[in-house]
Amino acid sequence: MTTIDTLPARQGALVEAALRLLSEYGPAALKARTVTSEADLTTMALYTAFGGMPGLMSAVVEEGFARLDSRMRGIEPSDDSIADLFSMAIECRRFAIENPHLYDLIFGPESREVARGRLLAGDALSTEGTAYHQSFATLANACDRAVEAGRVRSSSGRHLAAQLWSLVHGYISLELSGHFAGFADPVDEILVPLAVSFMTGQGDDPGQSMSSTTKTKI
Repeated sequence: MTTIDTLPARQGALVEAALRLLSEYGPAALKARTVTSEADLTTMALYTAFGGMPGLMSAVVEEGFARLDSRMRGIEPSDDSIADLFSMAIECRRFAIENPHLYDLIFGPESREVARGRLLAGDALSTEGTAYHQSFATLANACDRAVEAGRVRSSSGRHLAAQLWSLVHGYISLELSGHFAGFADPVDEILVPLAVSFMTGQGDDPGQSMSSTTKTKI
C-alpha cells in the first residue's frame, strides 16, 4: 500500500494527476491550473484539499518515497544479507530509471523544502513517520541483518544504511545525468566494484562481497 491509498478521493486524484504530468512532461508541468485540469477539478479544489501547490508537492514527495519503499520491501530476505542489500540498490536504480522525474523530485530541492518546512514548524524529528523515514527504515533493517550476520563491523544498521544510501543515490544521480554514458555497462563497471569496495571497507571479505553482488539479477 502506498500513501495515496490512504488519502481522501479528491486529494488522491490530485496526486495522481500530478504524477501523470510529472512522468510525461517533467516538473515544469506541475502548476495549479495544469494539475487541476488533469484531475478534472477546479483550482479551488486544490486549495481546499492541500492549501495550495506546496501542500500538493509535499504529498507527491510522500507518494514517491512510498513507492520506492514498496519496491525495496519487495526484496525478500535471504541467507545472504549483502546480496539483499545489493538487490535493494539495483531496485532503487531500476525505480529511478523508470521514474526519472519522480526520482529527481523526491531527492531534489522540493524534498528539501518539505523537510525545511517541517523543521521551521518546530518538528525536530522532521522525517519521523514520513514515507522517507519508512523507506530509510526498510534499508536500515536490512543493514541490521548484515551487522548481525557478522559480514560488516558497523556500529549499527542505521549508520551503515546512511552510508549506503549516500553511495547508491550518488551513483544513481550521476547515471541519470548521463555522466556514465561513456561506459558500456556502468552497473558492472562502476556500481559493482564500488559496492564491493564499500563492503570490504566495512569489514566484509572481498571474495564474499563479489559473490554476493553477482547473485543479483540486473
